[in-house]
Amino acid sequence: MPEPMRHRVADPETLKALTHPLRRCILREIDRDGTVTSTTLAERLGQNTGTLSYHLRQLERYGYIEDVPDRGTGRERWWRRTNTNWQTADPDTLDQAGRALVEQVTRRRLAEDAHDIGTMVDTLLAHWERDKPMTTWSRAGTHLSPEQFRAFEADYLALVHRYAQRVDEAPPGSRPVRIRWYAYPEPADEDDDRP
Repeated sequence: MPEPMRHRVADPETLKALTHPLRRCILREIDRDGTVTSTTLAERLGQNTGTLSYHLRQLERYGYIEDVPDRGTGRERWWRRTNTNWQTADPDTLDQAGRALVEQVTRRRLAEDAHDIGTMVDTLLAHWERDKPMTTWSRAGTHLSPEQFRAFEADYLALVHRYAQRVDEAPPGSRPVRIRWYAYPEPADEDDDRP
């Protein structure tokens, strides 16, 4: 797969497209299966196709998804993710409304991730023999300067992109894999609110 186009989401409208919970669900379904139609989504999400078509067009408008070339007949449209690495703009470059949207999107994503982690533990325990070959977790810590931190982040992203592939490009036996990485500085003593 070619290297993803890197794009920083800087305008509030593009950010706002991610604040609708149904759009987040649509993106998760596309991430899971690679391609969807409003009809396949309606079956999974319990929504009508008209509502889903509207939200799919909004996600297309802001560049998150695209038509699958040469697929679909008549009014049926198949959708997939664009080959874009989305990064939220630096909050310092946004106005107050933009920063509020970044906070809203970030909080929603972290809540989804927390839910996923709880689900992963339950699923892993129930299906250990099936899932253990593709499950791992790690906790680590180190001391980094800001420059080293940015280099670490770049190396991490390069690794993720090296293995990135769409469903239709994946080898037999592939499964969707969620990858999450969090890194943040330990609170400084003056910021530490622990007792």
